[in-house]
Amino acid sequence: MRSVRLGWGMAGSLRFLFCLGAVGGELTGAAARVLWENLSMEGRLGQQLKRLETAGKIVLLGEGRIDQRVVRITDEGQRVSLAEIDPPARWARGWDRRWRIVAFDIPESSTALRTRLRRRLHACRFGWLQNSVWLSPDPVEEFRAQLVEKDLVPESLTLLEATTVGGESNDAMVASAWDFTALAKSYGAYLDILRLCPGRTRGWEAWAKWLYIEHRAWRQIVRLDPFLPTELLPSGYRGQQAWAARSEAMAVLASAVARLARG
Repeated sequence: MRSVRLGWGMAGSLRFLFCLGAVGGELTGAAARVLWENLSMEGRLGQQLKRLETAGKIVLLGEGRIDQRVVRITDEGQRVSLAEIDPPARWARGWDRRWRIVAFDIPESSTALRTRLRRRLHACRFGWLQNSVWLSPDPVEEFRAQLVEKDLVPESLTLLEATTVGGESNDAMVASAWDFTALAKSYGAYLDILRLCPGRTRGWEAWAKWLYIEHRAWRQIVRLDPFLPTELLPSGYRGQQAWAARSEAMAVLASAVARLARG
């Protein structure tokens, strides 16, 4: 078998976690070795697995040599493998019908501070409502915990909880705060990639190339999609469709890895 070298843009241990999560979260040690070697992971397998276990990303079950054991991903490892997101859990979460609003008034001259704040808001999946006003259906504790800038004085930032009282619909609020048109295009491209999933009988090279493309496209989805509670999702949203298609593709991958691991 020939190793396939690709510019994945992340460390080998993270590539391994991504693939392990994709194939169902558990592999025999022998299958893990084949996966490691054929996707060009760096370093010795045993040492890297021990590091992942120490970091809480996997557990090694059984005794003896690595090939005689079972590698199982943990919840933390699965979170990392999915680019820090659990879509079904996000869609299923409840909403108390209150909007959280962040409004800030930071001088244009404080460019670096404004940029850091916007990045943090985006990382917490706030939507941009207008000017310096950002919107979220979720409590703001996570966002507040990250506010460590000493020069962000209290009068520069306001955090509010609100409901609409002027006749504005929640659908209109969602449409104004998040770009679901751009997201729809990304989901369309992602679904096209999933349709090109190699079959169960394809070899390592086909799978490695497809996984590289799928991973990049998935990270783009994670960057754009706020993964709102189901009751707030706009009509035509394709997230659940894409997730179901991804699950089917990964089931095919799991079958292919099991076959390829047997040689």
